[in-house]
Amino acid sequence: MRLFQLSFVRCFFIIAVFVSNTAWSANPDSELVNASDKGNFSLVNKILDSQSIDQDELKAAFWAATRKGHTNVVERFLQMGIDVNSVSEDQYTPLMRAARDGREQLVQVLLAAGADVNMITDEGTALMNAAEKDRRKIIMLLLAANADINARREDGGTALILAAQEGYPLTIQALINAGATVNYQMENGATALMVAAQHGNFNATYALIAAKADLNLKAKNGMTALEFANHYRHKDIVDLLKKSGAK
Repeated sequence: MRLFQLSFVRCFFIIAVFVSNTAWSANPDSELVNASDKGNFSLVNKILDSQSIDQDELKAAFWAATRKGHTNVVERFLQMGIDVNSVSEDQYTPLMRAARDGREQLVQVLLAAGADVNMITDEGTALMNAAEKDRRKIIMLLLAANADINARREDGGTALILAAQEGYPLTIQALINAGATVNYQMENGATALMVAAQHGNFNATYALIAAKADLNLKAKNGMTALEFANHYRHKDIVDLLKKSGAK
């Protein structure tokens, strides 16, 4: 029974088709796209200064550089007026992609260029993507830019829930210290503590207990964190929860 298994499936495609407000396509083998993908800044500049490039190809090249984290190339396209909040076909904004991939310098550039720190898609927010991948330095950058720490995806996932699912105690601690709601319950009643216990994440469970998570909250099916840990046979977490006062 995986009633509270979060369906956070990630599909990463090598694509040359992206969407902003509308979809577009461009030749993935164009000289500009290839130069951007490789981070060849001098060649990118040469092409942009000497050729007339249509918007579809510019956008495809911009995303090629974004995916590879070529900050100087990304900056060059931003200076040309490329939308910093465009959304790719796989539902990432440039900031979300940079946060997920741990590209600290690129995150700073995108924020300085006016990236919407709280923009949300099916993939969540930039903060959620950083939390899911344990990118603590980037989490701090995003929080300093007023990221909504308790923002929710359509499925109810938050940055804290994602960190609990993946088992990142230091990220959990950082989020809670910054104001994440430790006892937030998704629509099914699951809390971060329940998610950590279900997934067998001992250190994450310990971090949530230390943060005074309510040990005896019940999900909508009546199960507590202790019952989830017991159901999924995580004996070490069962023992930890019992020692901490879980009933």
